[in-house]
Amino acid sequence: MKKIIAKNYIYEGLGFPIELRDVEMVKIDGELHPKIDVRKIADLAIKSLVLQNKRLTGNQIKFIRTYYSMSLREFSKIVNESHMAIKKWEDYKDKPTNMDKNIEIMIRLQIYNRIISDKKSDKRGKMNFYKHFLTLVNMFSHMSAKNMGGSHLQTA
Repeated sequence: MKKIIAKNYIYEGLGFPIELRDVEMVKIDGELHPKIDVRKIADLAIKSLVLQNKRLTGNQIKFIRTYYSMSLREFSKIVNESHMAIKKWEDYKDKPTNMDKNIEIMIRLQIYNRIISDKKSDKRGKMNFYKHFLTLVNMFSHMSAKNMGGSHLQTA
C-alpha cells in the first residue's frame, strides 16, 4: 500500500488547532485519519505554549490544567486566583482570556519550570529560566490584545 502523507494537517484533538506537517495518513473504514502519537503532540504543544506570541485561549488554559492532571482548585492555588476565575477563563474557549498579563506570564513560567525541573537543575538551567522570563516580559510589552490563533508544530 502506498503511503499517504498530508503536508499540512490541522489537529484539534487537544482543544485548539495545531498545525502538523508531513503527517502519515491511514485509511480506516474508507476515511483518512492521521497516524500520530497524541502524547508526543501534547508534550510538544505544552512546550510551544511557553513562548507562543499570542495570548493564551480558554482552551489552552484548560489543556495546561488537564495536561498536568490538576483540578480547578489545584490550578487556582498555583495562579492565586479562585477556581471560578479559572473556569471563567476556560469558558472563553478559542478566544484569548481576559486574565491579567502578569498571571499569564506566571502560568507560562510555571510550565517552563516544570519542563526544566525534569532535567538536571544547574546554574545554566536557572539562567535559561531567567532568559525565558525576560523574553516573556518583552513579548507581552509588545503584544497586541487582538492576537489570536493556534500553535504550529512540526512532527519528526
